[in-house]
Amino acid sequence: MSSKYISNCVALANIQRDATNLKNVVFKGKIMKESYKLILIIFLISYLTPKELKSCTVMIAGKNTTKDGSILFAKSEDDQEQLDYYWHIPRKKHEPNSIIWETGGLAISQVEETYSYFWDESPKMFFSNVIINEWGVAFGSNGCGSKEDPVDELEKRGDIVKGGIGFRLRFILAERCKTSREAVLLASQLINKYGYNGSGRSLNIVDPNEAWQLQMVCGKHFVARRVQDEEVVITTNTFSVREVDMNDSINFICSPDLIDYAIQRGWYNPEINGEFDFAKAYAPDDFHKADWNTHRLWMLAKLLQKDFPLSIEDAKEGKMPVSVIPDNKLSVQDMINIYRNHYENTDLCKYLEEKISPHYIDNNPICNDGTHKVNIIQQRNWLPLDIGTVNWRALSHPCQSVFVPWYLGINNIPKTYQMAYEDVNKTDKNLPMFHFMGPDWQIWDMDLTSASCVFRLLNSIGDSRYFKNQKIIRETFDEMEIKLFQKQPEIEKEAIKLYKKDKRESISFLTHYTNNQAMIAFDKAKKLIISFMKE
Repeated sequence: MSSKYISNCVALANIQRDATNLKNVVFKGKIMKESYKLILIIFLISYLTPKELKSCTVMIAGKNTTKDGSILFAKSEDDQEQLDYYWHIPRKKHEPNSIIWETGGLAISQVEETYSYFWDESPKMFFSNVIINEWGVAFGSNGCGSKEDPVDELEKRGDIVKGGIGFRLRFILAERCKTSREAVLLASQLINKYGYNGSGRSLNIVDPNEAWQLQMVCGKHFVARRVQDEEVVITTNTFSVREVDMNDSINFICSPDLIDYAIQRGWYNPEINGEFDFAKAYAPDDFHKADWNTHRLWMLAKLLQKDFPLSIEDAKEGKMPVSVIPDNKLSVQDMINIYRNHYENTDLCKYLEEKISPHYIDNNPICNDGTHKVNIIQQRNWLPLDIGTVNWRALSHPCQSVFVPWYLGINNIPKTYQMAYEDVNKTDKNLPMFHFMGPDWQIWDMDLTSASCVFRLLNSIGDSRYFKNQKIIRETFDEMEIKLFQKQPEIEKEAIKLYKKDKRESISFLTHYTNNQAMIAFDKAKKLIISFMKE
């Protein structure tokens, strides 16, 4: 381990000792006793902690691989110090000739009415935003590098029009589409018309009946692959789709010249390379073979399939498959455990021998220093949408947090989970202005009535004495999670009963239950912080 990481950890330990003076903390409003010391602690923790690459991790389990027949869509966001807010955007009617503005200046015509959606916002981040619309269509993505030329070069060639489409893409799809396939088809039209303006991205689109991975290259080239019912797809920050059947419109939707363009650019030679491999053709080696991608991919595969045949050396050569067949049927709890993994029981696990938090080890585990939220979306098509789609959501490091169920049908969200500088539904700013132009997070996230701030602080304090504090954190949150899963059948039975009688009563019941559990989780996190500071 480098001296940098050792010195950082010593500094964090010293900060924790200083924090023992912070007793009688009052979590009321934005001012609390000796708050300047706590602000200093947060500042130092934020800037002394080792910095990881942005490294989101995705799993999508087909309905035949899960215990209850649901589709499970799990997504982490790993962007370092970051706030997260949960918003509900209602249906909206728009004036004729209304315009949607993209961040690069592209103007897109708005439709007459847009669907409602939940927005798990990561302020100022272009793509770290999870969305679930009223039809249960969920969106979340992984950044991927590509071999394509820069945006300005593509604009000169006409492959990107007026800055192209990027940030607004998933919002437009959520506002207009009732199914994941419909969303992929609309996305393909928009990309073909305007061009995608990121280097590369895997946009995961999942509804209660099927799931797709839309992997886009900067410009107008993409492939969308339907997730098969018998597989679990695994994706980090590189393209994962391998073989492509251009004639199979049931399982693939592609740009028409996908293969021809790769041949033209010299990225694929049929005589030398054999069958076309999208990831190999379009992904650069510095992403596709990078340890910070391949280690996580290999770990995901091993957690799902004990005798996964590829070695870590094979993974480093970019040979990982798009999916695996798991040994056992998966539950939400199984997904949660996977997202709390730090390479335990493998040669990649280093933190135990270093006796330090796994988030400080420089090998980028699934649960890493940059992880600021995880969503596990449970899609069950045999239940009403309001009840059948549930977002199990954890703030900050999943190993030091608790997953709370947020039902699609709820009509209110606790203020503490929306403690932003402004309410998105009351602002006069357009969506990009609201999202990107707020005050800097270091200035406005110190309100400890904010769930995002409290969980982030808990994680930082927990890391400073990981082995002692982690045991206490897990005892607290494991007890809550066990009760949540035990109560789920009972809660949903009552919700269905009310739904048959009066949908509004069912919505009110689910809203009360969801909000109550979210506030219990928040209160437990605050109590843990206070207890650690009193030591």
